[in-house]
Order: sequence, then C-alpha cells, then structure tokens
Amino acid sequence: MKAKAMSCGASMLVIMLLLFPTGAYAQFGDIFSAILSTITGPIGGALTDINEIRSSILKTEQQVLWPISLITQAQNYISTIKASYRAWMNQVYRLPVNSANLEMPKSLESAFLSGQTGQIGSFGQRYTSTYGVQPASGAAPQLNLGMMDIEDAVAKDATVQSMAADQATTTMLQTAQRIEDEAQATAPGTADMVAAEARTAELASLAMQHKLLAYQLREAAIALGHRGSILKQSTTNTQNLNQQILNHLGGAR
Repeated sequence: MKAKAMSCGASMLVIMLLLFPTGAYAQFGDIFSAILSTITGPIGGALTDINEIRSSILKTEQQVLWPISLITQAQNYISTIKASYRAWMNQVYRLPVNSANLEMPKSLESAFLSGQTGQIGSFGQRYTSTYGVQPASGAAPQLNLGMMDIEDAVAKDATVQSMAADQATTTMLQTAQRIEDEAQATAPGTADMVAAEARTAELASLAMQHKLLAYQLREAAIALGHRGSILKQSTTNTQNLNQQILNHLGGAR
C-alpha cells in the first residue's frame, strides 16, 4: 500500500513537470521576488518610520503630557490619604450625639438625628407630643396664640430642613469618596472629567449650604418678630394700665 502511494505521488510530479515548463517557474519566481522586494523595501521602510513615530509620540505622552512618574506619585498620595483618614472620618461622622432620656423626647431626637427624610411624616406628631398642642382660640390673647403658632412652625420647619440636609450630606460624602476612588484609578487624559464631576458635587453642596443659611436668616427674622411682638404687647399693656389709672383718679374726684 505504501509503495503504491509513493508511485502515485511520483506520477503526479512527472505530470506537473510536463504541464508547466521551466520558463513558467522562472516567471512566477520573478513575481514573488518583486512582491517580496516591495514589502521589504518601500513598504517595510514606511512601516519602520510609522513605528518610530508611534514610539516618539508614546514617549512624549509618557514624559511630557502625562508623566508616568508623576501620575504614580499622585495615585500613591491618594492611597495614603485614604488609608490615613477615610476610616477615621467615617467614625467621626457616626459618633452618637443623642442625649434625651424621656420616652417622647428620645423619639423626637431619634427622628431629627436620623438624617432620613422618610421620618418627616411622623415628625409633627412627635413634636406635638413633646412640646404640647396649640391652645384653642380664645384660650390666650390672639397675639400670644400667633407667636406660639409661628414659632412652632419655624421650629418644625428648621428641624425638617436639618434632616434633609443631613441626608444630603451623607450623599455628598459618598460622592466625594467615589470621586476620590476615581481619581486614584483615572486614566491619563480623563482627569478633566473627574474634576468636572467634583466641581458639580461642590456646587450641589454649596446650594445646600445656601439653603440652610437662608433658613437661618428666616429664623433670625422670626426671633426679631417675636421680640417686637413682646415689646408691642408690653406697650399696649402699659397704655391700658395708664388709662385705668387715669380713669380711677378721675372717678375718685
């Protein structure tokens, strides 16, 4: 069987030699030589030039535009900051500050220290249970009723605002840590994107601060209004007393 296969192969070789003359082999050899010469000549030289240009660009990027050593130094610095302060600061943010002892004050304190806007719905009831209900109309002078009502409203509003601010602060801290993580792993050329995200978070934080400052101004205005109401009430009471004294003296005559 093996001898038969070798005989068949030799026969095919003889046939090919008879069909294709020697000049054809020389012609094909010239074509292949021309192609190979073109590849190793002009094309090969162009490829060499392209590789040199690419190497030069890469070297410029690594040494001038985005220096690897400085990037590594910045990443190591961020790692040091995270290792030194993140866990400690998270513990500071979670320090317990509650101090109420009685049942209703503890419930109220737990609500406004929760930092969860979901607690706002039940906050009004807890506030009323702790500080008492508004007297009915006619139970006190109208001026006193008005002052009690507006001051209760301001106290509730301010506490609710603080709850929303605490929740926003938690979100801002999470965003800051995420940006810090991204800064540590950011690719060269994308630092501006991380910086833009950080600037956006900063603007959101400033907006929340301005909102709280505006509420502090409203609280100060309410306090001034309360003081003015007391002075007005005192003046009215003094005038009434003077009139009663004059009426009494006039009646005595």
